[in-house]
Amino acid sequence: MDGENRIILNVGGISFIIESPRYETYKATLKKIPATRLSRLTEALANYDPVLNEYFFDRHPGVFAQILNYYRSVVYSVC
Repeated sequence: MDGENRIILNVGGISFIIESPRYETYKATLKKIPATRLSRLTEALANYDPVLNEYFFDRHPGVFAQILNYYRSVVYSVC
């Protein structure tokens, strides 16, 4: 993944690497669904920890994999 566009998400205090416990994705993936908390991460530094280079969410980590997979699968048709 391109380091400049990569976002690391810490959900519920558990850091994940894809296929182990930390989620990394592209900013473009999070921008697929505008006006959401995840899409706003691409623009603001809310909940960002510069030491760990990750964003923290105080949410249940067990469901986050499904949320991220949904973002990855969204395809918008441009008419």
